[in-house]
Formats: sequence, C-alpha cells, structure tokens
Amino acid sequence: METLLKIPFPIFSNNPHILTTKPTKPLKVSIKPPPPDFDFRSEILQESRATISRTYPELLDLANDGTLLLIEKKLFGPVPSWRTEFVEPEAIWLVGATHISSQSAAEVERVIRAVKPDNVVVELCRSRAGIMYISDEGEVGQQLRSSMFSLSGTGFFGAVGRSINLGGQTALALRLLLALFSSKISSDVNRPFGDEFRAARKVAEEIGAQIVLGDRPIEITLERAWNSLKWREKLSLVIAVVRGITSSSDISKNNFKVFYFY
Repeated sequence: METLLKIPFPIFSNNPHILTTKPTKPLKVSIKPPPPDFDFRSEILQESRATISRTYPELLDLANDGTLLLIEKKLFGPVPSWRTEFVEPEAIWLVGATHISSQSAAEVERVIRAVKPDNVVVELCRSRAGIMYISDEGEVGQQLRSSMFSLSGTGFFGAVGRSINLGGQTALALRLLLALFSSKISSDVNRPFGDEFRAARKVAEEIGAQIVLGDRPIEITLERAWNSLKWREKLSLVIAVVRGITSSSDISKNNFKVFYFY
C-alpha cells in the first residue's frame, strides 16, 4: 500500500485480485537555455525591421517606431507532425493601434494595402463585430455611442442573454459600465471608437481578404479579470469607472489614459 501511494500511475495486472505496480523511469530531457545576454524582444525586432526594409521598405517607418512587427514562421521551425490539421501562417504582421485614433486607422489601411494578406485578424469577438459595420455616413451620435464594449446583435435582449450565458451577471454589468465610460470618452474627444476596425474591414473587402475574429468573448475576459482581483481592487475599479462616467471631460480623458494605455 505504501508503494502504491508513492507511485502516481499504478499499472494493474490481468489478475484482478493481484495489484502490482511498475516503477517508471525518469525521463532525461536536455534543453539548452539561451545565453544569459539573450534579448528576445531585441532579436525579434531586429529581424522584423531587416525583413520589412528588404520586402516592404515603404512600411519601414512603422517598424522603426514599433507600430509594425513581422513574425515569420521560419523563425520557429516546422509545425509538429501531430498537428497536421493546423495550417501555420507563413508570416504574421502585427499592427499596434489605438482604438480612438484616426492615425491608427490610416496605418492599418496602409499596411493591409501594401501587404495584401490572405486573412485580416481583428481584436474582436462575435458580440462586438458590429462595430466594424457602423457607417461613416451615419449619425454622429450613434458613432460616438458605439464602442468595443457596446452590446450588438439582432436585439438588445438577445445580446443581454448571450452576455449572461457567457460571463454571468457580473461580466454583463462590467461591460455596460465600460461601454458607458468609453462612450463618454468618445464624446469628449469627438472621435468614435474602432476606426481601425472599420478601416481593416473595408480594405479587406476591397482586396478580397478574409476577416477573422481573433478575440475570445469579452464576457469571458471580464469574468476572469474580475475574479482575479481582490475585493479592494474590485471596489477601486468600479469607483474609477463611475467617476470617469460622471466626471468632467478633462478628468475622464485622464482616466482614459489609465485604462487604455497602462
């Protein structure tokens, strides 16, 4: 019995009345660590800038300021044989964007037109995909009220039901609070949220690329984030968001920097 408790994986014999255990041999795996002075970020950035300057020199300024990063498949070796059903992209172009910046939208459009990728991945889930289809010619008020946290879908109650099913009532409440806060910021700076998403969708349709929703449901993210906080941190978060919603324009702009840039 003592032997059985020491070995986590007992192997049973064909005789149901006799219990035997087979000791397992320790696996010897040799993994050579990188040198102490290895800087992963520096290596990736240097390789990315070098490739972009050679293949798309017109985008080099975006690579130099850190907005654009190229990650190639060849840097990480072949895909394991047991993942035959998964097709690894040959190259991934990462574009850093701000959700309330016309400059970011222009940079996204510029990169997609130059690279002409097969797929354009946006940081949205299904319930937030509607922000890509808000017309630029629509009402200004509607554009300013829409944000990454806004509820979208065929109906309001249907969207509420999906949010509760995915993340519970707490996630829904957080999403509504953050939607109000985002709308307040958008109105203060007179800029709609998500210009870069709309630019990506528009250019992708023009060049025939497929739009891919690359983010998990926001309700799951909010639920995990909320559960990871202590009660004092939860209270501080709610107070900060409520203050941002009810405060003057200058204060809410400062809160915007805290929530979206740090």
